[in-house]
Amino acid sequence: MPEPAAVRSAYDTVAETYAQVLPDMSFESTEDLAMIQRLVTDVAASPDRKVIDAGCGTGRLAAHLRNAGLNVTGVDLSPTMVRVARRLHQGIEFTAGELTALPADDGSADGVVAWYSIIHLEPDAIDAVALEFARVLRPGGAALVAFQAGSGSRTLTRAYGHDVVLRAELHNPDDVTRSFAAHGFEPVEQLVRPPRETEKQPQAVLLFRRGAGAAPAGRRPLTPSR
Repeated sequence: MPEPAAVRSAYDTVAETYAQVLPDMSFESTEDLAMIQRLVTDVAASPDRKVIDAGCGTGRLAAHLRNAGLNVTGVDLSPTMVRVARRLHQGIEFTAGELTALPADDGSADGVVAWYSIIHLEPDAIDAVALEFARVLRPGGAALVAFQAGSGSRTLTRAYGHDVVLRAELHNPDDVTRSFAAHGFEPVEQLVRPPRETEKQPQAVLLFRRGAGAAPAGRRPLTPSR
């Protein structure tokens, strides 16, 4: 699995260009947007409507969720991504942090989104992500996870106009579902679609609901990085 420092460095390098290439959600397919809307509908039924965009990048999805009426915060491994997100989307709280150590209290969120943010984790690391999402979600909360479907990995040496060294992992949707089910999640809806012209792999979006069982053991939330 790529070291967090290597992933952080790569995204620090591409942050400004990334924001220019992907300024909003217009790249996403109609099917992708429908899955996001399904999460919005679920979370909007909660009084607090709190959602964590886990792996938020420069904030394009967080802005979309805010515009849909949700109370969203963003977390990203890259401090530069976070700085760009704060500049572009004022009024949304963005914090540096990791998928497996979100700066949020136990049971404090109504939804968590990992929009292509597990793509640098090996398959056996998904359990830790599911465990953390179960910790921060209230019973009945929703988790939406998007990724490239398949098996194996590839190493990127060029991204968004910059030289980088970054390993990208493919994930089997059934394996991701099993990892989340092992931590108390129920599958709600699954999208696996063929690649478009600009994509090399099938794309998967999975929606889960956290069961009513006991949450994982709590821990003190991280101090937000500024």
